[in-house]
Amino acid sequence: MRAGEVLVQGEDLGAWTMAQRVGWDALTPAQQWMLDSVLGLEPVGEAEQPPARRTQADR
Repeated sequence: MRAGEVLVQGEDLGAWTMAQRVGWDALTPAQQWMLDSVLGLEPVGEAEQPPARRTQADR
C-alpha cells in the first residue's frame, strides 16, 4: 500500500474518485447528482486534468 492510499474492500478510493471526476460526462445525470449531493464531488477542472496517455507509437 502506498502512503496516503485509502483502500476499502481492496478498492483505492482516491483512484476511484479521480476516475469518477475525469469521466463525469460519461455518467448519467443520476450518477452525477449522487456524486455531487452525497459525496460533494465535482468534475475535474482544467488545472486538474491528468496528462494524456502516451501511446506506444508516441514513445
